[in-house]
Amino acid sequence: MHFSDAKSAVLREYRPFARSRGARLIPKSQAVSISILAALLLFGGVSTTAWASDAEASDATGARILGYWQRGEGEAIIEVRRHADGYHGVIVTSGLRPETVGIEVFRELKFDPENGSWHGRAYSIKRKREVPIDILVPKLDELELTAHILVFKKRVDFRRIPDTEATGIALADR
Repeated sequence: MHFSDAKSAVLREYRPFARSRGARLIPKSQAVSISILAALLLFGGVSTTAWASDAEASDATGARILGYWQRGEGEAIIEVRRHADGYHGVIVTSGLRPETVGIEVFRELKFDPENGSWHGRAYSIKRKREVPIDILVPKLDELELTAHILVFKKRVDFRRIPDTEATGIALADR
């Protein structure tokens, strides 16, 4: 007996499924259809889930940035509100510089879930131009703004003014 004959006899003996040569358990066209269907369900479900979680995250983080913010005692109070193109901040009262009331100082703020911060633009009243900004809201009553001016960065901290306290202050119409 030749070695190849012995090998084929052994392999034939230990095959888990005895089937004729060329026969398939699932026809090739059905296997392709099943693969395509599984891929669509898998990737379609992942993208729908990701979209829903992004929307929920945006609403949850949006609530953190909404409200009244003040840089320091006696400084202007900025109200951050939601608009169609992002979140905006407008000066609603200023004891030191009342002529700045009504100026939109934060524009097009959008949340970036990858790094957990907001990005947008701020209007510098002093420089009379817009600068790119990043905002972190590490706690409900703290806001850390970083302005990017050419190659320099300037960090400014704000504290939240509770709505009850803000109602006692003469705020500008918004």
